[in-house]
Amino acid sequence: MKPLFAMDLMGGRAVRLKKGNFQEVTVYSDDPPAMIRDMVRRGARDFHIIDLDGARTGTPVHGDIIREIRSIVKGYMEVGGGIRSEEIIKYYSDMGTDGVIVGTRALEDQEFFDKLSEFKNIVFGLDLLDGKPMARGWKSEVDRDVPALLKDAERIGVMAVLCTSIERDGMLTGPDLDGLERLSAMTRLPVIASGGVSKIDDVRRLKEMDVWAAIIGKAFYEGFIGIEEAMGYAG
Repeated sequence: MKPLFAMDLMGGRAVRLKKGNFQEVTVYSDDPPAMIRDMVRRGARDFHIIDLDGARTGTPVHGDIIREIRSIVKGYMEVGGGIRSEEIIKYYSDMGTDGVIVGTRALEDQEFFDKLSEFKNIVFGLDLLDGKPMARGWKSEVDRDVPALLKDAERIGVMAVLCTSIERDGMLTGPDLDGLERLSAMTRLPVIASGGVSKIDDVRRLKEMDVWAAIIGKAFYEGFIGIEEAMGYAG
């Protein structure tokens, strides 16, 4: 399993939100690349980077910062936030990004979803609220069936599916283990678990579930999970 250390970018700073609420922002660094460099020095290897401003505008806002972060990170790195065109996918792919997270447009535009088969580094972002897929920064419910979406994702050959429990994101309440177990049973795709990780035991339980990766965000920033102990569960 890969512990993926999360960093959300907003206004040039590293921040965390609660349940994706842009009004509930905590700033952790005014120099994201310097923070990443320090995390790597302490043993972090793989990262989950989100351009929050890009998610709102539908175009990359923090491209230069993400490019600098990519030059620091030697392990796996995935990027998300407003990736709604083939051009943006290519932009991040050319940057050397291992995973490009596509959510909203893939959920709303079947033709675009089908074209994702042309890429080998697509992470399908499936953000769930009460078991229902959400789009547009978690503000809009999508009338799509989750098992059918997963079959579609398998058909086009996405690299992995990123399952985010919206109600747990940034809340330190523990991951939705039951929901993840149900979703894993629906697909052969590697699963990335996101939302709610609050203590090292959560990381252990996710590894036992055989998820491909687990995202660690606020629990790291608030000091509940250390880099060294998280990396102890890296496969």
